Amino acid sequence: MCKVPTIVGAVVLAATAAFGQYTNIAWISFHPGDNQPTAAAAARGFTQAPDAGYTQLLANNGYSVTRFVTQDNPPQSLIDQLNTFDLIIISRSVNSAHYQQPNETLAWNSSITKPLMILGGYVLRESRLGYVTGNTIPDTTNAIRLQIEQPSHPIFQGIARDAQNVMLNPYADIVTLVVSGTNNVQRGISVVTDPLDGGGTILATVAPADAGPVGGTRMIIAEWSAGATLTPSDGGARNEVLGSRRMVFLTGSRESATVGTSEVAGVFDLIGDGPQLFLNAVAYMIPEPSSAALLLLGGLPVLLRRRR
Repeated sequence: MCKVPTIVGAVVLAATAAFGQYTNIAWISFHPGDNQPTAAAAARGFTQAPDAGYTQLLANNGYSVTRFVTQDNPPQSLIDQLNTFDLIIISRSVNSAHYQQPNETLAWNSSITKPLMILGGYVLRESRLGYVTGNTIPDTTNAIRLQIEQPSHPIFQGIARDAQNVMLNPYADIVTLVVSGTNNVQRGISVVTDPLDGGGTILATVAPADAGPVGGTRMIIAEWSAGATLTPSDGGARNEVLGSRRMVFLTGSRESATVGTSEVAGVFDLIGDGPQLFLNAVAYMIPEPSSAALLLLGGLPVLLRRRR
């Protein structure tokens, strides 16, 4: 009996398992499933989660995405479960009030020890998680490109830009949805224009010539190192040490002013090079495979040659 398939199969399975553990993403949202919008969203004509465009993009690019419903006072059991994932993403489609009490900010800032991305500006404010030093948060008003502030950063690989490092192609636009037979114009990306806290590094801002917030940082993408200290405030400043790397990547529409609920916020608004930039950022935030996994996969061609 030839045992080559068994041996090679075992190596392939082992290599797949070693690399597969680096592709699991936890998605925090109002909505429990891509096809399970909240009752408030469903009542307004949504048959899918408003933020399903992001989770579908990730799934279509080989990531395993698990949704978790945003909640007040996250229990330790949830934090422990999230820490088994390789990357955690807080959607734009969440209630920012779930990220403001001392136990909540401590959980998300310090107790989460895996890389984390935040897509919504309201969660960032000084009165919430404290990634910025204030609470000024205007919306973009039209299609935008980004001014790349750190041109050599890996997330900008393959993103076309001009001599001033402004994206040639657009990043995001205002979203218009047909909901219950009516055009529903969402508002733009909510941009906190106050300075960053904790020594964060701005990676990209709204391009100077494009419509958007006036004044301030106009930050769209920024990152923080593990160990950085934030000082969120709910009436008294606290110092909280980040448990791992963090990235802010602002995307997702703000709900229409007339829709009556924030549970329809966070609709996919990336266009042009925006989707690729999002995927680049996700790949950058996921830990590198272990040296053991690399050795295992690297040895597979040798094993195959020897068994021929």
